Amino acid sequence: MLIAVGSVQPASAHAAGKDRPSVGSQGTSPASACAGGTVLGDTSVAFRARLQDPAGTALSAEFRLVRADRPGTAVMAVGPGKLTVASGQEAVVEVPAATFENAAGGRITDFVWQFRADADGLKSQWSPQCRFAFDPTRQGAPVVAGPSGAVIGKPVTVTVAPPADGSVPAGYSYQLNVGAPVEVPADGGRAVITLKPDRAVNTLTVTSLSPGGNSGGRVQLTFSAAAPPPNLTTADLTGDGVPDLVTVGGRDGLPSGIWLAPGTGDGHVGPAVNIGAAGPGFSTEPTPSDWDGAVPLTGRFTGGSFQDLLFYYPGGIRAGHFGVRAGDGGGGALPAGGPNGDLTDWVGSYPSQVAEAGTVSGRATGFPDLLGIAPDGSGGTALSLYPAGWVTGVFDMPTALNVRTPDGTDWNDWTIASTEVAAPGGTTSTALFLWKKSTGELDVWKDLAADPNTGALTYHAFPVATGWNTGADVQLRAADIDSDGTPDLWTVGAGGQVTANLFHGLSATGPAGLTQVNSTLSH
Repeated sequence: MLIAVGSVQPASAHAAGKDRPSVGSQGTSPASACAGGTVLGDTSVAFRARLQDPAGTALSAEFRLVRADRPGTAVMAVGPGKLTVASGQEAVVEVPAATFENAAGGRITDFVWQFRADADGLKSQWSPQCRFAFDPTRQGAPVVAGPSGAVIGKPVTVTVAPPADGSVPAGYSYQLNVGAPVEVPADGGRAVITLKPDRAVNTLTVTSLSPGGNSGGRVQLTFSAAAPPPNLTTADLTGDGVPDLVTVGGRDGLPSGIWLAPGTGDGHVGPAVNIGAAGPGFSTEPTPSDWDGAVPLTGRFTGGSFQDLLFYYPGGIRAGHFGVRAGDGGGGALPAGGPNGDLTDWVGSYPSQVAEAGTVSGRATGFPDLLGIAPDGSGGTALSLYPAGWVTGVFDMPTALNVRTPDGTDWNDWTIASTEVAAPGGTTSTALFLWKKSTGELDVWKDLAADPNTGALTYHAFPVATGWNTGADVQLRAADIDSDGTPDLWTVGAGGQVTANLFHGLSATGPAGLTQVNSTLSH
């Protein structure tokens, strides 16, 4: 195919003695290096060159393509007068894949090509020779050994050997389940693939690739992966044993979404990733703004091995509504859909705050309970228990707990944040921070245990700090940030400013020790 790029000026006589026309920049599509070394797959190739004429006349392009080992025999040629372009514009010649295939004879073959310009019979020199290799080959199906001992969410290796027909692929493309294809190089036709199974039964497809990237034979195998041990580290969505910071966007300098900033174990956080870009699934289109105004909680809310997300709306058009979205154990994107529900009581009241509470009710359903600050039916508010049911996203009607705030004021004067911390025997216990914004009083209640029948709550109280962030507009996220067994707090404020408050030396009689680590959420 011959293509003239740009408008053609009327031809004019080319005065004798004028400078000759010339061939400027040239290239191919797909791209190749003029000096050689590029191997193009089984595809058509478009050749282009920019033609120049000092007199500004229309130019005729000449083109020739030969096999490098047969320079005297043209694979394709374009003679004078067949392709005309204006001076300064590109001439393009497209050669179909079939032409290369016929010339290559089933083998990887080097080709050489050139352009020449003709202005009223005055010809330029042929352009420098450019070359590339054309690859018409396709290798057979590889031999793939399924992994053994695979665990969901954990890296596992798969070995790939050359096809039984003796062909040697240059690499392989593999796809795990519905994930995007990934290419890996091969050495002598052999390769090792590292992947993370994301379900109990997985499908792996491996396709041979030629040096030019042609897809050859493929093999598909199914393998099983065991469930990993439960991840008991609250807020560890990335699966590395270190708590991560999870925040809702639409505020504090973050765009809408659910933002995950990996914890480093010392209070700092890495760059935040929007794992909620698809939105919670309330709309058919991705709508991350639907997260705005929600409160994110982490815990094993699906009852599986990984830390999941529960989000709750304390106000707005979805007030009282919550949803659960499953984590994948590796900090991947949240699914746009999952169980939803409402935390309302018999009269339609709902909590103004919620916090994950582990197994505080003692019911051991396999799902975390919730604590909330909710109307108590007498005009005030109470710390209330929402016991987890036996199914994901189901909670019993709330029980108002028989406990007062540290200073005896209304519960709505306090902000709560919770985490689970390691306990003897490989279990966890629930810790609840209580912060009074107006005075800066900060307390923590550890080892919570609640009776859903009587409303009794037992705990160990520690006055952590006074004058802490008095009057500040910050979000609280609780976790054992430095994994020392003592609950800590992240605060997130304007401009994405993050402070890790690492507490130590809790005492029932005085303030705790405090180390602060500052970061800024970047994305």
